[in-house]
Amino acid sequence: MNYYLVAVLTLVGYFLYKYYIYPLYLSPLCKIPGPPIENFILGNSTSILSDNQGEVYVNLKKQYGGMVRYHLLLNEPNILISDPKLVQQILVTRSYDYPKHFPNKVSAKQLLGEGIFFAHGDVHKRQRKMMNPSFAIANVKEMMPTFVQGANQLKDLWTNQIGNKKEERITITNLVQKITLDIIGLVGFNYEFNSTTTDSELSRAYNSVFASSSSFIFLGLVEYFPFLRKISTPQNNKYWNSINTIYNAADNLIAEQKNSLIRGKDLLSLLVKSNENLPADEQLTHNELRSQVMTLLLAGHETTSTVLSWTLYYLAKNPDVQDQLRKEILNVFISPNHIPSFEELDQLKFLECVFKEALRITPPSPLITRYNLKDEIMNGYVIPKNTPLIIPSYAIHHDPLIWGEDVESFNPSRWLDPNIKSKISNSNFIPFSAGPRSCLGMRMAHLELKTFLTIIIRNLKFGLVDDFTFKKRTIGLCKPVPGMDLLVSKVDL
Repeated sequence: MNYYLVAVLTLVGYFLYKYYIYPLYLSPLCKIPGPPIENFILGNSTSILSDNQGEVYVNLKKQYGGMVRYHLLLNEPNILISDPKLVQQILVTRSYDYPKHFPNKVSAKQLLGEGIFFAHGDVHKRQRKMMNPSFAIANVKEMMPTFVQGANQLKDLWTNQIGNKKEERITITNLVQKITLDIIGLVGFNYEFNSTTTDSELSRAYNSVFASSSSFIFLGLVEYFPFLRKISTPQNNKYWNSINTIYNAADNLIAEQKNSLIRGKDLLSLLVKSNENLPADEQLTHNELRSQVMTLLLAGHETTSTVLSWTLYYLAKNPDVQDQLRKEILNVFISPNHIPSFEELDQLKFLECVFKEALRITPPSPLITRYNLKDEIMNGYVIPKNTPLIIPSYAIHHDPLIWGEDVESFNPSRWLDPNIKSKISNSNFIPFSAGPRSCLGMRMAHLELKTFLTIIIRNLKFGLVDDFTFKKRTIGLCKPVPGMDLLVSKVDL
């Protein structure tokens, strides 16, 4: 009996030391300033993993400085890093010394597979080298007619909803997400999802995954106990049905490309062609190829739709800015049916400011996650290897020392201020990350969003709905919850 007691006490002592005493009192990370834990087991998870994570990081940065320690489930220490020199080091100068860290790796892999998003070191370099040509500016320019088509379709659908009325209350997030999914279908895979005219199964699958009511505490537990996701519950069954729908869509897209006698200029065609021209031992496997498709599907429509929705909201909230942007557009595009060219969009300097300001105030993702492969000394602190390093892009984008005292205001003109422009770098404006692991589709997203804004603002006017409220969720993707309603009216010019 005493042996059992000793075994139990030893086990309890081990867990107490590993998950409480060491991380909170003995680890070298304890020297880094940070908030006290809120819970013996959850650490600071309750506040850190809340819907307003971006604002939590803003407050931590303001209170504790450029390096902050906090603790998640089982008191796992995380280091919040906003010091610009360290951000530059992690993202740019020594990027491959700091692989991506995934707080919810199990769930992320289920949604994205194991493609370039998860690759590191030589594997990442190989995949990136293969995919880079597909996103070259020459190829991105050829996508512009599809962007124009999608923007006009969105404009026409909203115009039809307005009808003969002066204005109409429209949930803009509904159609924006469907249009951007259709666009990535065409430019990514030469495939028509027809999300705006049919009940797209794929669109429903993504909505289901992102609208899941799973708490971030549950997602954290799944990392330690993956079987929790496999228990047959209505929520888990719905989740797996959605994941299988995404897998099947990716497999079908690849099969169609491989069986096609004529290869187009869409991203998947270029990738499959490039892959087939490589030696057998360097080619992407089917699972890797499927993962690239899943990454393109998600990043290619969720990110773009989110940024576009926020931009229209801020323009509705700031009618003077909206009027200034429309005036610039009208100076170039007199006809409401004018088809913009790449060169014409490049002339619209205030549009560039609006676009960048939207990415600043609400970046697509509020944080960038990494970990260190070896022990490091950062700002005089010892950082043991495998420590999660969190770069809070949302908090960095809301630093008044960089962006001015009106940092919480949507002010595109700040991008014309020489004093602010002199402070901006790839360590403090990072909506698409920076360095060798920055977003591959950044140029594509830029051009798509600017095309949409030009055509939409040229022809439609947006205002706020007085009685409508929403939550600004800044964990995961920065999204308005449950969606975004705006008043939309026609521009008679």
